[in-house]
Amino acid sequence: MSGTRPLLTRFAGFELDEANARLTHGTRALELPPRAFSVLCELARRPGQLVTKEALLDAVWGHRHVGESVLKSAISQLRAALDDDAKEPKFIETASRRGYRFIAAAGSDPTSVPRADNGLETVAVRMVAADRSSAVPPMIGRVAAMSRLHAA
Repeated sequence: MSGTRPLLTRFAGFELDEANARLTHGTRALELPPRAFSVLCELARRPGQLVTKEALLDAVWGHRHVGESVLKSAISQLRAALDDDAKEPKFIETASRRGYRFIAAAGSDPTSVPRADNGLETVAVRMVAADRSSAVPPMIGRVAAMSRLHAA
């Protein structure tokens, strides 16, 4: 997870809940390896925008020396879980030799998107960030250390 708040978004019957590390379709939880899940979160955080391979490798694998094959593998795992075809993508579009783009319409079901007045912070058009106040108990005297931990 990057230094931003955890992502919670819905698209085409899927719900992506970064705080709870869950991708669901309807009531069924989908199995995704942690790195593939992180790639999906990074892409969904910037809907419609090109996310370069280098940016994804840095965000998900840090500054480790890994090749593009690990990213291709993660994208394949995502496409399998989302039942997305690379030739006619509904969710993840490939920009040849450059990167990937999340093209799903976030919040396409208007009744499934939480409203901004329920305590959740709006991250992007019809996307919301999960409210951390209930998930993280207060730490007295450790604000700086917790901030560094969350940023990492």
